[in-house]
Amino acid sequence: MNTKISNLKEELKKIAVEIKEVKIETKKIQKQYGYAGNLQYSILKLKRKFRNKHIVYCLLKGRKYEEIECKVRDGNEPNWTIIKKIQEEYSETTQNVCPC
Repeated sequence: MNTKISNLKEELKKIAVEIKEVKIETKKIQKQYGYAGNLQYSILKLKRKFRNKHIVYCLLKGRKYEEIECKVRDGNEPNWTIIKKIQEEYSETTQNVCPC
């Protein structure tokens, strides 16, 4: 496997662990104070980061976008500009990224 792709996979694992840790911390804060807006926003940002990198990882492994995300709600489409930048960073030969 390409070393850049394996590095991306390791990053995905780290982000997943970080999401889990922040969720646990958020629940603790919510039990104490009832509100944890900053932590909830952090979770949202981490989830977006994970989603974008996961899409790139799967595309680099040869999967089509339709196989990665079968159903996407209106207004919840991935940000293809960010995905293209991430893909250029991790691929040795740049491929076209499109939702088709």
